[in-house]
Amino acid sequence: MTSHNMTWIKYPSKDFTEIEEIIRSQNIISRFMHIYIALFVPTSLVAGTFNLTTFIKGRSTILRKLDLYLLDLTVTNLLVTLFSFTAITRPDYILTTNLSCGVLSFFFNICYFNAQYIQIAMLYTFLFHDYLPCLRVVTMIKNPLGNLGLVFACAVSSSLVGVMLLGTAGSLLKSTLCQVDPLTAWPEYEIVKFSLGFGVTLIIQVVFFSLLVGKLVRGDAPSQKENRPTYLVMLTITLIMFACRLFYNIMLLNKYKLKLQRDNGSPRDELIMNIAELVLFGESCASNLAILFLHKPCKTALNESVRNLTRRCRREEETHNSMPL
Repeated sequence: MTSHNMTWIKYPSKDFTEIEEIIRSQNIISRFMHIYIALFVPTSLVAGTFNLTTFIKGRSTILRKLDLYLLDLTVTNLLVTLFSFTAITRPDYILTTNLSCGVLSFFFNICYFNAQYIQIAMLYTFLFHDYLPCLRVVTMIKNPLGNLGLVFACAVSSSLVGVMLLGTAGSLLKSTLCQVDPLTAWPEYEIVKFSLGFGVTLIIQVVFFSLLVGKLVRGDAPSQKENRPTYLVMLTITLIMFACRLFYNIMLLNKYKLKLQRDNGSPRDELIMNIAELVLFGESCASNLAILFLHKPCKTALNESVRNLTRRCRREEETHNSMPL
């Protein structure tokens, strides 16, 4: 197929046709990159590591279902933050082989799909499952570890579909400029990633929320005030993912359209796509913070750590003041 011949495509910043616009775009993305590295990366790593430590310590008791889902999501967010270091060279890109770029894309997309599918699994298990008994027949897996295994299998399968659409099987050792979504991938790559990682899940969410609203209007939903903190953290994560991934997926569709038109786009298109990628990476930071401040075990552990630190500082200050001159 003609659309599968991607030898013509290249980054607008490598075209050197609009020097002033390229320099302006590169200055902007460099500033965004500095902000992301200085603020979002350390915040995500610290919050994620604290959450992970809290969940691991919780194994001495019993991890609840929600803890297991959030543990999986925390690990995924930490991996996404580490993958974001591949963008540290912006406005330039990593020079590597098609094979290495395909491996990078494969493992990043596992994290990308896994986070989205975990969100759907959490919403179904903890919110819609109780409100909508008719949907209980959808799954026969009651073990949360089994659910996580199913989610991971779906994420790996979706990522494998993406790898098959990179179109680099015949030139694995050829050098290329790489990012988590390879520029030279076939147009189908963008549309499949949009469909499996955003479109389908969005449709599922709309159906779930429509059914839930119907239950609430009829007054059939059970009153579970004690579960409101659980609902709060799940809905917050859902909103964070939707906000960050909406912009990113709009730009995926724009890239798909440009490829069909055999158009490299402008430096502005490249700039906005890079910003959308940073917004996607920033989702992991926001999600880790939501878990830290809204999930009760993590929030309790944070408060205890702050109190212990404050107590220790006061003790050291009192000891210092009591020392004879």
